[in-house]
Amino acid sequence: MKPLTLLSLSIASTLYISHSANASPRQDIDNGYEDYTINRTIEDLTAKERQVANRIIYGCYMGCHRPAVEEVPETLSPKLEGLDAQYLYNQWVDMDNERHSGVSSQMKELVYAFSPRDMANTSIVLSTRTMKYNPMDHVLVSEEFANGKKLYDQSCKMCHGEQGASEHSAYPPLKGQMPTYLFEQMISYRNGKRTNRQAPMMVPFAKMYSEEDYKDIIAYVTGQEVKQVERQEFITGIGLPAPEGFVLPDSGQIQTFTDSPGQDSDYIKNPLSYTISKSGKVTLDNNTKLMWERDSSRIWMTAAEGQTYCDNLELDGYTDWRFPLMKELQSIADMGDFRPAIDMDAFLNMPRQNSGIWAFPISDHPDHVWHIGFPDAHIMGQHTASTKLVRCVRADNGAAYHNMNYVDNKDGTVSELVTGRMWQQEIDFNRRDWESSLQYCSNLELAGYSDWRLPNIKEAVSIVNYNKTSPSIDEEFFPNTPVKYFFWTSTSDVAGPTLHVRPLGKRKKDQSADELDLRHTDDNEGWAQGYMIGSGYGMQKDNEFYNRCVRTL
Repeated sequence: MKPLTLLSLSIASTLYISHSANASPRQDIDNGYEDYTINRTIEDLTAKERQVANRIIYGCYMGCHRPAVEEVPETLSPKLEGLDAQYLYNQWVDMDNERHSGVSSQMKELVYAFSPRDMANTSIVLSTRTMKYNPMDHVLVSEEFANGKKLYDQSCKMCHGEQGASEHSAYPPLKGQMPTYLFEQMISYRNGKRTNRQAPMMVPFAKMYSEEDYKDIIAYVTGQEVKQVERQEFITGIGLPAPEGFVLPDSGQIQTFTDSPGQDSDYIKNPLSYTISKSGKVTLDNNTKLMWERDSSRIWMTAAEGQTYCDNLELDGYTDWRFPLMKELQSIADMGDFRPAIDMDAFLNMPRQNSGIWAFPISDHPDHVWHIGFPDAHIMGQHTASTKLVRCVRADNGAAYHNMNYVDNKDGTVSELVTGRMWQQEIDFNRRDWESSLQYCSNLELAGYSDWRLPNIKEAVSIVNYNKTSPSIDEEFFPNTPVKYFFWTSTSDVAGPTLHVRPLGKRKKDQSADELDLRHTDDNEGWAQGYMIGSGYGMQKDNEFYNRCVRTL
């Protein structure tokens, strides 16, 4: 073979550069999110696209998929790494359509938070990562493992590859996947709850094997045991009266984000207000009349451990402490601050980063209850086997902020007497971006009133019925409430998409008027509330969501 000369190298280099410059970049086929074909690979993504994708992935890890990253065996959320990009994208889209198994409802709303291209970019990035396989030594030598291999090889191997290490784009890798998640999916196939895409192929196998067979096969492909949480009853809040003298507090937001009228800070009525007990251990909310454990738990607990902790708590002579209900916990959120989004003088031991606190009742699955992530006060369901901080609450006469008192005014409005709000009953089913939503409600004339406005996040949460799903709202008073897409609130997301990486500035109380003016920054997220299960997130303000306007009685 002739050695390459300088001239030949130069010619080859020129030809390569010319070819690369003239080559058409790979492009996806975008016919809408339900018919989107991924042709690009990781090399085709721009630096900005990778950054956005990694931000979305980080949010997944900080939320429901965190236990999978930590490899909590009981989790119902899967590992996301190593799946074929198109397969992962299709699963995401199916959350909207056919898929109803497990806790897919928590994913349904998120389909509308991102564009098809962002979803594709996220899928591409995840496809380049390797799913971890961390088997337990005792499982590898167990009879279940050996039997699982036998069953797997005779039925699953043809599609999913050797020990689940699939290399076929249509069939996901199983090796290293979360064991209890896989078990739940087999149950869902068997019972007809999971009906998307490959379901017709999976159903016969799911019906052919027993639940013990499932566990053996899962032991083989994951190297771990299925470990289901013992389901138990938690506080529901049903029937509890509202605290006497209850007043819905403001969101805490005092910043300016737009010149348009109707933003959250334009309607400051009941500022956050607290009184610390003489012992310094209890915080009274002067608005809601709820009494709080001032210092959250020093250790992270499962939901069951947290409930026991509150049941056994004694502070300032009170022994009737309990887990907070979702609306109660969200009522102390301060949306004007972040990391943490809470008054740090009134409430102690609040970590600045991963500071989730449990809240009840059960969310959309018997193994999931609610929590608020206090870096920014987002609302999400979380597996009860996960660990969160606990902050107990009590109220005189067994009261709670949970149940609403509605009156249908028969004029297209509904009055809610606990919070003292009047609501637009039927929405117009037009979706708008955030600015247009502010303007729509500000211009609304309904039932003889013209002082309508877009609700803040606490008002939007107040009408969630956390004891039901799809929709998580009282349909007698709010009929035909859609669960696709979110509803905009007037509250902006102070932290924005760089929540976990942006430098911490001064708390809002220490900021000047100029520093509180955020009209000309790159912050472009607002809080949106969903009524499929009652979750809420910060979203880009150019997203188009529904509107339901409110006014103060």
